[in-house]
Amino acid sequence: MKWSLEEIELPLKFNWKLSRNETYVKHNFIVRLQVDELTTCGEVAFNTRYEESKERILREFDEFSRDFPDDVDSVEDVMKFCSGRDFCKSLRFGVESAFVHYMALATDRTVPELLGVPFMSSAPTSFSLPILDISEIEDFIVDHGLKRFDVLKVKVNKYSALSTVETVFNAFSGKVRIDGNECWETAQEVLDFIGAISDLSRIEFLEQPIRSDCHNEAKKLRDLSPVLLMADESLTSQDVTEYYAERFHAVNVKLMKAGSYMKAVLQLRQARELGLKTMVGCMIETSLGISSALNISYGTDFLDLDGCLLLKEDPFKLILEENGKLFRSDLH
Repeated sequence: MKWSLEEIELPLKFNWKLSRNETYVKHNFIVRLQVDELTTCGEVAFNTRYEESKERILREFDEFSRDFPDDVDSVEDVMKFCSGRDFCKSLRFGVESAFVHYMALATDRTVPELLGVPFMSSAPTSFSLPILDISEIEDFIVDHGLKRFDVLKVKVNKYSALSTVETVFNAFSGKVRIDGNECWETAQEVLDFIGAISDLSRIEFLEQPIRSDCHNEAKKLRDLSPVLLMADESLTSQDVTEYYAERFHAVNVKLMKAGSYMKAVLQLRQARELGLKTMVGCMIETSLGISSALNISYGTDFLDLDGCLLLKEDPFKLILEENGKLFRSDLH
């Protein structure tokens, strides 16, 4: 087995502004695994929110490639090796997914077959709006042709959230998802915001409104919220337990947070057993990462897989989008 790591620069179509940061370009990594004549890849979309960085990825990959045994022949062995080290979750997924993709090719199976889940060749997705000046929202929706999507996901901060949502209502006729990215600190702040929205029937869910360390406030909000609450930053690679059912109605599972195909599949199953709704989401990723997310997406209640649609140029071209629906051109 020959492992390598390549950094890729991904210019975006627009300034990607959240409540905590903004950028015009994303830097990801591609893990490559070569075994004889077969070469497979996995994506690493690291996120500084989880104390991940370019330097840490490079350092930990050096450790991985130096110590990884040559006789590994199962996904479980890869997971065991990585779990014994404090690697970034996104790097763990990049490594594990490259190996899973190799195993699928070597055994002439699809990745979902290898994971024991149904195959999904296409799916609708929402499209995300970054935080914008109110005066820019309508033109942004028109300029990017976003009325082709059934659902838009709107990034907000607590200062302009209401005016942002109402402006999107006026410019777009479909359902709206609101993503707070932890911008509120108390349940009352969120309830005041929700109570001022003109038409709650148009809100599909409110994602991670409160900081992930505000545990009691999240529980208060769950008991009083008239809209569905979705966990995002509160869930990384942990098991989905009663803690989440007491604070949210749904969870957003991301491969780059879970660190593993198998862990993400487990999280989705645990959430369903607790009566929680499920969503598979993404970071800003190429179509390599998005096609990986589609591998575990069958049966979820929501999909938010627009990461590759934010890029000026996708280097893999494994995903096509038409009228808000994703179609995969890869078989694995």
